[in-house]
Parts: sequence; C-alpha cells; structure tokens
Amino acid sequence: KSKRPGLMQLCRKMYLKQRNITEDDVGFMIAPRINAASRMDIPMDAFKLLTTSDEVEAGTLSTYLDKINNRRKGLVGAITREIKKRIDEDDLKDVIVMGNPDGRPSLLGIAANNISESYKRPTFLWGRDGGTYLKGSCRSGNIVNVMTLMSKVPRDFFIDFGGHAFSGGFSTSHEKIHELEKELLKAYGVMEKNKEELKFIDKKLSLDDVNWDTYKILERLAPFGQENEKPLFIFENIQIIDIKDFGKEKNHLQIDFKKESGGKISAIGFFKTINDFNGRLKKDSIIDLVATIEKSTFGRSPELRLRIIDII
Repeated sequence: KSKRPGLMQLCRKMYLKQRNITEDDVGFMIAPRINAASRMDIPMDAFKLLTTSDEVEAGTLSTYLDKINNRRKGLVGAITREIKKRIDEDDLKDVIVMGNPDGRPSLLGIAANNISESYKRPTFLWGRDGGTYLKGSCRSGNIVNVMTLMSKVPRDFFIDFGGHAFSGGFSTSHEKIHELEKELLKAYGVMEKNKEELKFIDKKLSLDDVNWDTYKILERLAPFGQENEKPLFIFENIQIIDIKDFGKEKNHLQIDFKKESGGKISAIGFFKTINDFNGRLKKDSIIDLVATIEKSTFGRSPELRLRIIDII
C-alpha cells in the first residue's frame, strides 16, 4: 500500500505489483536491493530511496540499487566458487573456516550461507576491508548455535562478535586467525548438535494440481516464514522432459515436467546443480519430487512453479 516513490519505482523495475507482493518478493527481490547499498557502496542511498518524495531521484536510486545488486551477485558467486575450489571434500572438517585478506567482509555473509547450506556445516569466512583487523561472517548450517560456539572459544581469539543462533559476525586479529579453526573445532566437539530436522509432507498432489486455484488456497495461509513454513507436497512418478543448470555461473537447477492436461511446469533449485544428485537426474527419468508451490514474478507475467526441497 506504500505511496513512497522509491518503493513504487523499485517494484516497477522488478515488475512487481504491490498489491500482490509476497514474503518471497520481499526476501529475495526487494530486501537484497536495499541491502546492496551497504554491501557495495553507501548505506545512505537506501535511506534516500525509502524517504525521497522526488520521482526523479526515486527512479535514479532504484536503477542504481538494482545495478549494484547485480554486481553484488556476481562477486558473491565468485567468492563462493573460490571457497568451494579450496575445500577438500575428502578432508572436510566439522567447521569450515576460510578467508582471504583481500575479501570484502560485507559480502561474506551471503557466501557463508551458501557454503553452510551446501556442506551442512558451520561456516566462518573472513576478509579485510582496509581496516586493522580481520572481519568475517558465520552461518550455522542449522547444526549448532553459532553464538554459543563462538562463546566457547577463548575470548582473546575474538576482538568482538555478535549475532544470533543461525548467523553472526566477528572480528579478529592477524595473529589469532591462524589458530581460529583449531579453537572452533575444539569448541564444536563439546557442543550439543541439532538433530537433523524432519520434514513432514502435507499432501500428495499431481502436477495438474499446480494451478491458480490451488495457489489461492495457499495464499490464505501466508505469510510464510520460520514459524509458519510453506506446505510441502510430494509429486510421485513424474517424468523429466528437460533438465538444465542455469544462471550466469550455472549454479541453479531447473527441471521441466509435462502436465497430463498439457503444458509445462518447472521445478527450480537455487544453488543446486545436476551434480548434486549423483548423476541420477537425466531426461526421461521418473522421480518423486518433494516441493513447495510458488509464484514467480521473474518475467513480465506471473507464473506458478515448484521449488525443489528433495528428490527421492
């Protein structure tokens, strides 16, 4: 309902209709562009976007934030690829600690999130941005509370740290960084680990059930989030008609299926690739898919698609 020119212009740039905005639109499209100001340049630019009453300034700022967000995605992708190349999967530690003195700390949180999700481990990434100390970000991988983990490390290893159970930030000295992995592993060894979370499938559906009538029912349960997760559905014995990795870095997965009533439905897995499933996925394969249903506003016209949770 906002009449703020900056938000209105930002939504128009992404072909989002304000009256139809979902929590996914906020989390994956609007917020990253606002956050890009502090990650890439001057935080005040985001403040100006949200507060300006000038249509011209709003247009300029929304275009600029969109541009630097695209640049941010490229840089985060490069950091993530570099870290993955350095990881020895045959000698994977319980806690991943890596860094680069030339790394930009403001981008490390997203990269740490990608790494912790890929390897299901707490991940600590550090860099330096012209300051005296090293700064970093950490993510829990949903295995341990990272704040508790850091608090069990001898206090002189951190100049400062903060955050919450799932993510945090820290600063440390050049002298201590070489021993930080050893201390984090020692602390991890005495901590209670989170049990692997069971996911309960809410209902079995057919691909033909993925339609706007079904989506309207799901919308009534929104907004979804940590304490109100999206319903999970299983689609059994469905045949892959096409499969590909996409994105500039080819780090996302798209699988296409054909509905019995005709037409195509796609399932998307961000930061998943064909290789993540041990070569089991190929054209004409029959699979059972666990997924959520979501509305994509990536193109000019909204469309329904599936978000891959698991493939059985």
